Amino acid sequence: MERAHVPVMEEEIDLRAYVLVLLKYWKWIIGTTGAAAVVALVVSFLLPPTYEATALVAIKAPQYVMQFDPRFEVPSQLPQPAYKAYPDLAEGDEVLEALFARLNPRPVGIETVGDLRGMVDAKAGTDPSIIRLTVRARDPQEAARIANLWAELFVAHANRVYGASDEELRQLEGQLAQVQAELEAAEQALIEFQARNPASILEARLDSLRSDQAHYLADQRAITYILQDIQALQEQLARQPDERPASLADDLTTLFLQIKAFNAQASAPIQLQVNSAGSLSNKSIGETMALLDDIAQALRAKSAEIRQRLEELEPQILSLQKQLQEIYTESDRLTRQRDLARETYTALARKVQETRIAVQGAQSTARLGSRAAVPEKPVGPRKLLNTAVAGTLGLMLSIMGAFGVEWWRNARPG
Repeated sequence: MERAHVPVMEEEIDLRAYVLVLLKYWKWIIGTTGAAAVVALVVSFLLPPTYEATALVAIKAPQYVMQFDPRFEVPSQLPQPAYKAYPDLAEGDEVLEALFARLNPRPVGIETVGDLRGMVDAKAGTDPSIIRLTVRARDPQEAARIANLWAELFVAHANRVYGASDEELRQLEGQLAQVQAELEAAEQALIEFQARNPASILEARLDSLRSDQAHYLADQRAITYILQDIQALQEQLARQPDERPASLADDLTTLFLQIKAFNAQASAPIQLQVNSAGSLSNKSIGETMALLDDIAQALRAKSAEIRQRLEELEPQILSLQKQLQEIYTESDRLTRQRDLARETYTALARKVQETRIAVQGAQSTARLGSRAAVPEKPVGPRKLLNTAVAGTLGLMLSIMGAFGVEWWRNARPG
């Protein structure tokens, strides 16, 4: 089953009714509008004139950044001032309270800081680096005086906030005095340590013990080689009968080994005792073997004594190394403290010098750009503007009133 489509008729707005209402009350509307405009004009003529004076403050970026210490990196681009913060800073309580205190005598009508706040206005100019300080007053002389005084106070306050101040300089100088005392204490501690530093004495003793150790180790190595040679010669002689006379070569080899054995002990305070002695040409193989046994036995005794001496030297060397390392560690610690205190003092001294120069005015960011002149023409009240605004408001209110009266009449029961 299909549904029937019912056309929807849109309600048309009849403008003729509104026009008729306006025509019906046209006299009342025109009269109300004219009366409002006349009242506004009369009031504008009766109000006292208002004068406006404007002083300009220029905010400049630093032309250079001092760098007394090359270890501190300077940015490639100079920092830019916080332009948006300056108008709020100019209207801050501290600046306005100082301005209120300096107004002597005060203009008529300014009894509190709130009254003064209603007369002043700070805003950025077309260029954000220019701050416009505007003062409105009934007296043109007072307007110019307040604007110029406000600009001077604002410049001084802005430079204190964003630049270096005497208080910051005093704090840095106090820190510098403290760091200087710490540096002197570190230097004195290092001097006292050097006065009792036995490092050179211990180093000499350690070098002596290490030299003895090296000699003993060299003698022990030489004895090992000689014993190997003696053993080789004994193995060679053992293949011959003991009664057979030793050959000249065997005698010379034995003599050479004996000389090497005595030379090996010459560098150490150990005496080598050989019991057998005989003619080089009359010894038999057995006697030569006995002589070699005596030499080997003496060398083994010497090697054992050297090992004992080395064992005695080892704890002495280790003890001296420990004492020296403790001394070196303490010396390094005191030296680091002295060096750190010296670097801190140097960096802080340079910072104090930079701040001192900045306080003297080299780094001020705000400057008085232009003083306010005494205004010649008033800026208010604006008679034509007030009359136009009042007439417009009167027209709107009268039209609304006409429609309200007409609605009320039509809404009443017949």
